[in-house]
Order: sequence, then C-alpha cells, then structure tokens
Amino acid sequence: MVCGNGSTRYFDPICSLVNEVVSMFRRVSRIACVAGLLAVTAAQPSSAVVEWELIDDSVSLGMNGVSPHVEKVAGGDRVWRSDGPSGTEVSLCTDAGVCTSERLTTTGGGPINDFAVAQTTSGLRAYFKRVEPQTNTQAVYSAPCLTADCLSIGAATLTSSGMQVSKDIRAWGVPDPVRLPDGRIRIYIVESPVEGNCTEKIASYISADGISFTKEPGWRLEGGYVDTEMLRAKDGEWLMILADIGCTASRNQKLFISTSTDGLTWSKPTVLTGSGESKLDPTGYEVSTNVFRIYYSAGDPRNAFVVKRATLRIKSTPAGSVGVTQTPKATTKSKTITCVKGKTVRKVTGTTCPKGFTKK
Repeated sequence: MVCGNGSTRYFDPICSLVNEVVSMFRRVSRIACVAGLLAVTAAQPSSAVVEWELIDDSVSLGMNGVSPHVEKVAGGDRVWRSDGPSGTEVSLCTDAGVCTSERLTTTGGGPINDFAVAQTTSGLRAYFKRVEPQTNTQAVYSAPCLTADCLSIGAATLTSSGMQVSKDIRAWGVPDPVRLPDGRIRIYIVESPVEGNCTEKIASYISADGISFTKEPGWRLEGGYVDTEMLRAKDGEWLMILADIGCTASRNQKLFISTSTDGLTWSKPTVLTGSGESKLDPTGYEVSTNVFRIYYSAGDPRNAFVVKRATLRIKSTPAGSVGVTQTPKATTKSKTITCVKGKTVRKVTGTTCPKGFTKK
C-alpha cells in the first residue's frame, strides 16, 4: 500500500495526520517505540517481561516492488511482489538473501497485483487485485494454482461484488487471505469509505470454500491502518503485522503489530519502526517459536521501492507466558508511568522506574 489519493499502486506523497501512539490495553504488554526496536514491559504475574524486537537482516535481496508475499518452500522463500506495469514478479530467495527470478504464468486478463496464496478446502488458490479498464473497475479475484508452487494459475473468479469498486477508488485493496483454524478463509482488505487523510479502514470477508466471500459486519481496524499480514491464526491467539498510511508525526509509513483472540477484534496497533524511509506491505512467517521472518517494502514514493528482510522476535522471561494474546487476571487497578533512559522509553505498570530509568 502506498499512501495518497491513488490506487495502491500509485506512488503518491505520504499522507499527514498526527496520531499519538498509545499503550495497548487488555494485552500483556505496555509498549513504547525505539526506532527499529520495540521493548515491551508487560504487567504480567510474577513480574514477567515481554520484549518485541524487529531488526533488519544483513542481506541485499536485489528486488524492487511493493506488496510482497512470501511462502516458505523447500528451496527457500518464494516471494511474489508488484513491480512495474507488468504486474506481479516472483523470485526464489535463499537464507543468505540470494534471489533468483522465476516466471509466473496467468490465464487471461491483464496484469495482476497484490498477489497472495492460501490453502483452501477446494485446493491451493492465489488471490490478487486486477484492474478491468473495460468496466472501469478494480476487484479482488482468486484463481486455482495449477502447480504446487503456484507459479501457474488458472482462470480468475471474482471473490465478491463487495470487493469490486471503481478503479478510481484510491488506497484500496492489498487482500490478505488467511486460513482460519476451522478451515474457512478470511480476507482482510483495505477499504476507503470516505476520502481524507488516514481514513482507511480494514474490512474482512469470509468464505467456506475460499471462492465465494461474504462481508463480515463492522471494521477490524480504523484510522489509516493498511497492509495486514497474519503471522498467527490460532484459536485464542492471533498476531498481525501491518503498516499505516503515514499517520504519525514523522509522516512516514511505519510497521505496527496487533493482537487478537478471535481475528475480529484487534488491539490498538503498536508501532515497531521509527522515522526515516517509509516501511510498508509486510509479509512473513514463523521460523521458530516467537521468531518470524519478515519481508517488507521500503523507500520513498518519489523513487523505487525495494524489498527488504527483517527478523521479528517475541521474547518472554521464564516467569511469563509464551505468546502475546493472553491477558493476565486483574486483581487491582494498576497505574502506568513513563520511564526514560537516553532514547529508550518504557511504559511501566507501578510507581517506580527500573534501575537507570527516570520518571518522565
């Protein structure tokens, strides 16, 4: 997703609106941002501490584009992304970050963008956005993968009339298909019901077969959040990495993280990255328990976007619970204070700052 009054592929200037980053409630953590690093001090039983950490990997992938989607395969990481007027390009990348171009074959229609893959009850399917000039529309389609690597896809099927809008609707799309624990497929998608800065909302559509979708009531998130990517979708434990449209004071797009117990109601997204180049369109998968490999697009709308790779870690002390969606039982009402040590800021539950920190 690229900010501005254009479709998700138009590289418009970054939107501007100040949204204060607030603490997440009803979750284990009280979170504050350090550029590129997020340390979370959580109000958990036995004084457990949870830390979030997002660090760029020391690799140069040599890939341009936006809206990357990664699938872990036997030969490494297969990364689809939107790169120029030809639409979707794809590469196979090793752990060392060496990426080799592959060919994606589609059946009929024009260029496709925002490519993603999900395993449905009817088989492996690709999901993507396509513009139809003859009808002046853009829509989300799905198509069966004709090969196990999904480098060849069949005829496209419209997912839902609700996911078909005028091609002039801007900041719309980037579908994120997710397989639910019960086998259904849910698509999270950016919608723009009204024009304006940071008015984008996250909607969701549900399907039993992964082909025909129905919109679910309400919004999953509001306030200019975009580009969702589900890192976990388990009963009672959901984890999402996403971006904004440039709604913080620094006016660059940032990466955020959010949690849920049901995939419908989400915590207030908490920022993972700081000022500097815009970071958007995250995708990833869990490498090991609480360690995730993340690909994302970075750059400036006036120049080419490049695809980068990072590692997201979620740590917990032995006294704490593994995971991020469990909520401790509250016994008394807690007070949260802000503690500062140099450039590091922490939200602490209690009345005393950790050693070396001063109360702000």
